[in-house]
Amino acid sequence: MKAAVVSQNHSVDIIDKPVRSLEHGEALLAMECCGVCHTDLHVKNGDFGDVTGTTLGHEGIGIVRAIGPGVSSLKVGDRASVAWFFRGCGHCEYCNSGNETLCRSVTNAGFTVDGGMAEECIVVADYAVKVPDGLASAEASSITCAGVTTYKAVKVSHIKPGQWIAIYGLGGLGNLALQYAKNVFNAKVIAVDVNDAQLEFAKESGADLVINSRNEDAAKNHSGKNRGRSRSGSNRRCESCF
Repeated sequence: MKAAVVSQNHSVDIIDKPVRSLEHGEALLAMECCGVCHTDLHVKNGDFGDVTGTTLGHEGIGIVRAIGPGVSSLKVGDRASVAWFFRGCGHCEYCNSGNETLCRSVTNAGFTVDGGMAEECIVVADYAVKVPDGLASAEASSITCAGVTTYKAVKVSHIKPGQWIAIYGLGGLGNLALQYAKNVFNAKVIAVDVNDAQLEFAKESGADLVINSRNEDAAKNHSGKNRGRSRSGSNRRCESCF
């Protein structure tokens, strides 16, 4: 099969690569698409260590072509995902507390195991999520990375229906967070950005209040709107969040 692999000079080569036999609990996907994440660039550049020869990609969707022994969660013909979180041990304190990404035995697609930028990809069936009918593969692929990242961020804020949540930065991930907050958690959303076009799109996506922080004091503005009661997601570089 053709595969996009990390080369020794920190570039990407398209090579012919054999597919190994399936082991217990595994499935083989015929890949339909795979997105490119900035993490792929880090892996390619060796920022996380030398993984020369590894197939890149962790935003993939493919059709199950074959299943190994012991697989009951997938069948041939299903569409399924290739995500960054490829596998955990399943029994440590992290795996059993919703913090499975901290598992000491974690493997990651496109980094420690071969990923989805290939004609075929092997996945652990119990960790490959079935894609529902009606959702295009290209649309589903971003959910495997940006989607789960932002869903978890909104989830751990412990937002409740009707409460306000402020989302700083309405790019690709921020807009997904907005849609989750509105459509899954039934929250009221304050969208904060410095780009009017992004804020306009945020309004179209359901934001209850938009603030351009170049022109307004975001903290004072949304504190006045919701009487000081809100949740706010932030990273350390986003000082204006607080």
